[in-house]
Amino acid sequence: MKNFLLYMVAFVFLVSCSSDDTSTNPNEVETEEIEEIVENPETEETLEQPSSILDYNTIDNWAFHPEQNINLLQLYNLDIGIVNKDLELDGSIEITNNAKTDTGVDVFFVHPTILDNPPASPEVISLADQPTERINYTIIAQGGLLAKYGRVFAPKYRQCTGYTYLDDTVNKELQASVIMQSYSDIKAAFLNYFENYNNGNKIILAGHSQGAYLLSMLVRDLFDQNENLQSKLVTAALAGMGHVYAKEGEFVGGQFENISLCQQIEECGCIQAWRSYEEGQTYSDTKNTLPMFNEELVKYGVINRTVDISNDWFIMDENYLTENQEYVRYIALSSNVNEDHGYNFVAHDNLYLSRMRRDSNTEIGLNITYSPATSDQRINDLAIEEQSLLFDFWGYHTKDYATYLWPLLEQIDAKLANCN
Repeated sequence: MKNFLLYMVAFVFLVSCSSDDTSTNPNEVETEEIEEIVENPETEETLEQPSSILDYNTIDNWAFHPEQNINLLQLYNLDIGIVNKDLELDGSIEITNNAKTDTGVDVFFVHPTILDNPPASPEVISLADQPTERINYTIIAQGGLLAKYGRVFAPKYRQCTGYTYLDDTVNKELQASVIMQSYSDIKAAFLNYFENYNNGNKIILAGHSQGAYLLSMLVRDLFDQNENLQSKLVTAALAGMGHVYAKEGEFVGGQFENISLCQQIEECGCIQAWRSYEEGQTYSDTKNTLPMFNEELVKYGVINRTVDISNDWFIMDENYLTENQEYVRYIALSSNVNEDHGYNFVAHDNLYLSRMRRDSNTEIGLNITYSPATSDQRINDLAIEEQSLLFDFWGYHTKDYATYLWPLLEQIDAKLANCN
């Protein structure tokens, strides 16, 4: 049963598409600005980071990129239809699609683990062996609406199998070396974007599950001690990772040395993290196999320090929601809820109650209650998650963006309106 569960984790643990691998090294940058960004402070013991084998000057190595000739996201209508309990259209929300427009804000999105029949071992999967269509569809479902803010850069990358993160028989050195291969792709893609396309723009980082873990490493490696990059960061939305940590009562000095969890809605240059569970569900997803327990990743410079379970606390985005339940707008692809009103996205109001529930220093999560009116005809999009063999382990994990996308959008709106 244990092996079967880990196999399922590897199948669902989300991220990127298929294309050609090359042997060029995109990390060999020449500008002083980038050299300053990638410089890491010396520690007592360090390990040299591997270089990516992917060339991100090749557009085919991006799932979505503004310069692609054919880009499904750029053609997607992002308007949201508001559907009431009688399955009638109550109105709509107009969302301008800026996926190809330079607005002064860019989105760098890293998708979760999406693999078909992955091996039951810690390794990375080549782009050619990844399901391109499902990856693209997932990026649109999770991060497509972020295109309202500006151009979307979503790299393909060599995903780690779920076993890499969750198999307790894997030694830390091997785990770190495999994760660093995936990370090398994300870092190379970001540096390619920053060197060639950023032009001083603000940056929204967003990802899910494995994608969020890799982005957290990018934040530590490149942003945490670089004031230039920090000044450009609107937010780093790390969905489904769940474990941002610091010393109890503090918000920095743990996973990141200088970058804090957002403590105000309008604050920029900070971290937002959340993970979704059924109301009252036991939190059982803290495993000592996760990257936050691996000292080798500290040596690679992608984690500030490992977690101290006795003295740290896990922290999540508690600015928008408190411990009190309230209805939160749920955003889904219309195809996922079998509603055809002429909109790709639909909003369901007064259907799900949400709150942040903390049981202990290391137990916190976004809790969701399906709470329809007696005559509500709308499909419960979360019901299918409760059928999963992994539900007791990770709750509504695969719906982390659907449950919190509207709060995320409202907070990013406030950040862009109020921070410089």
